[in-house]
Amino acid sequence: MQPGDRAKSIRSTARKETGAMQSFAWIESPLQFLSALEARAEGEFMELQVRGDASGMQSFLKSFETRWLPAEVTLRTAMGRPEVPARPPQATVTRARHPVRLLVGDPCSGRFQSALANGSLGRPEHITLIDDGLATEHAVRLLTTTYPTPLRRARQQLSPTRAALAYSTALNLRSALRSGRMSWTTALPLPGYLIAAFTALGGTVARHDFERLRSLDLPAPDLHGEIVLGSSLAVDGLIHDDAYMSWVETATAGRTCAYLPHRREKPEDLARIAALPGVTVLAPGLPVELRLASAPRGARLLSLPTTAASTLRLTMDSPQIEVTPIPSSWWTDAAPDGLRRALNRSFNIRQYNERVDRFTIVAVCDSESYLKWAARTMDALGPDADSHLRLIDTPILPTAEQTRNALLGSSWAGRTIPVVKRGDLADGFLNLTPDVVLAAATGPVVQQIYASAARLPRRPGLVSGLPGVGLPATSKGMRYRRIGDTFITHSSREREEYLRITRELRIPAEVIVNRLPLLASAEPPTPASDLGRPPERIVFATQAKVPHGKEDRVRILLALAEYRRRHPGSEVIVKVRSRPGEQETHREEHTYMSLIDELVADGRMQPGELTVGVGAMSTFLSPGTALVTVSSTAALEAIDHGLPTLVLGDFGVGEEMLNLAFAGSGAIGTLQDLVAGNIGFPNREWLLANYFHPPSTELADSIALLAVRSRERQLPDIRTAARVQDFRRIRAELRTLAPDPVVRGYRAVANRARQIGRRITDS
Repeated sequence: MQPGDRAKSIRSTARKETGAMQSFAWIESPLQFLSALEARAEGEFMELQVRGDASGMQSFLKSFETRWLPAEVTLRTAMGRPEVPARPPQATVTRARHPVRLLVGDPCSGRFQSALANGSLGRPEHITLIDDGLATEHAVRLLTTTYPTPLRRARQQLSPTRAALAYSTALNLRSALRSGRMSWTTALPLPGYLIAAFTALGGTVARHDFERLRSLDLPAPDLHGEIVLGSSLAVDGLIHDDAYMSWVETATAGRTCAYLPHRREKPEDLARIAALPGVTVLAPGLPVELRLASAPRGARLLSLPTTAASTLRLTMDSPQIEVTPIPSSWWTDAAPDGLRRALNRSFNIRQYNERVDRFTIVAVCDSESYLKWAARTMDALGPDADSHLRLIDTPILPTAEQTRNALLGSSWAGRTIPVVKRGDLADGFLNLTPDVVLAAATGPVVQQIYASAARLPRRPGLVSGLPGVGLPATSKGMRYRRIGDTFITHSSREREEYLRITRELRIPAEVIVNRLPLLASAEPPTPASDLGRPPERIVFATQAKVPHGKEDRVRILLALAEYRRRHPGSEVIVKVRSRPGEQETHREEHTYMSLIDELVADGRMQPGELTVGVGAMSTFLSPGTALVTVSSTAALEAIDHGLPTLVLGDFGVGEEMLNLAFAGSGAIGTLQDLVAGNIGFPNREWLLANYFHPPSTELADSIALLAVRSRERQLPDIRTAARVQDFRRIRAELRTLAPDPVVRGYRAVANRARQIGRRITDS
């Protein structure tokens, strides 16, 4: 049974077992209370167990009307810890049984962890996480780490005994997650990579929009003018008290406002706010999601970053919510960078866009393939981006023709791209004052770009990615990018692999998914022609790295020539990325052009049987064409056009051949298939899971967020980290300058040293 099927069966059981207690929820906050009701299945019997001494819960319960509860929900208050509910009276049940599932919002809670450890919670078949603001998101981050991590709140210091309890809880919940017995029901906007990590380990995620809450007959709130949402950031010690009071004074100045306090705000602070002109401080009670559900249409709210800014958009009628990002000067030393980032991400990204208006992004590229990718990636950011494109002077700098071909089809076509010397990078950044830097380059050059940007007076967000298929994910490539903020992948599968690498290397970069910008189809493509007939034209897209051996490359060329002979009137083009003397991202020992010349000279191939093509791949992908490759992003371009595509598997399918991403696609075949003209098209399931997912705004949102954090000087200072990497950066830079014999000699010595080190370690 798959994890998703498991979650469905839990819900199904809850509906069928009429009369028997089916679930119980441990409640420590009003949002958890509401979230548990939203997570409840239709007809499910549920017991809500409310912690009696939880902050704000007593005032909430006094204001909450029990008539709002479904008939199958019971309420137990003033509890000290969660426990398995007592069996309901036999007269009311068809068949009494153990509760099916447990719901919890804060797995870091000491009361919950103690009950789990001493057996008070029994052995629930399923565990459902429910919303408790950022606390739940924090817990999921801990649950999805590579190795078990104690479940404790941010900034929380634990005694050895309490730490052991937190570790034991992590082991228990990770076991439930990996066995498909955990789900997460949420209304919050979550980072895509966190959802991917949770589901990859066996969990399921379900979303709700407070449908049950919105169905209640709630009285209209007695409000006075605009609404100011109180915050616990100051009382929790995350921002300075005077900064918070200054924000409240500014937000309410010259206005009539109703101030809704947070349940943890102190009475003396509320008294100061109540003394402000035009401000009415309302009594605490119901959570804002319930309290404001019947507020007038278009009500205006003022707030600091809070998850309520997202939930209120679901429960209210077209609210106008103005969220003020928190400047770096407001934060106290107690607020770690990860928490600051999460808080500032917790409200709708449109607020960032309004704050930034227009941000500056500079892309620095070192080769033809990265230039092609960067140009289209920046085009995808739209008019909000003030985009600048630069080439960096390295041995693989593209020629003028390569540059023209790379920019063809983008908004940069026909434009001259400035070339920057490596020593002038920092000065170039100073002149442009970027909010974000996109390092579109090979690993060693990315390292240098990052180091130069890290030393700017106002540090920009640092972003990188790969220009095509990113599998297999490698530790080496991510080490070069370890001080970056964001890494771009192009499929959910890629993100999972790179998340695994970042966890293993303890790299804090965010991993996002953005559809390859060269793919234009809005829906998964379908074949544009009859797959039963041999194509009129074959385009073979070469790859510099695979297959590496000369004999394998010769086999491909001979098979292409044989196709031409067997199918008179057909055309076969060997599409190469560069002319003799031009540089590419990866160096090629046996070029296809030189091998064709050798085969013709040896009489194994006739002159003109194969045509060599140079230029933009898009110009070769016309109707009637089929694409053949061992591993190339060109395969995705051809699929995007609906053209038959063949990925050769004769030399292996795996990481070494760089074609692992195409496993299970239905597009892998052999040289015999090529000669016969049996060239197919990937299946829809593979397309959706790999590169042809629906377009999203994740890239634009992430870039906009980095731009705001840069302007607000909220990005961490990484100058020390950049200096630590200086030795590796300089070593890598020397390698880009060194001739091939020197590089090969260095690698031989380094490999020999590693072998000796391993022998010493093993002895």
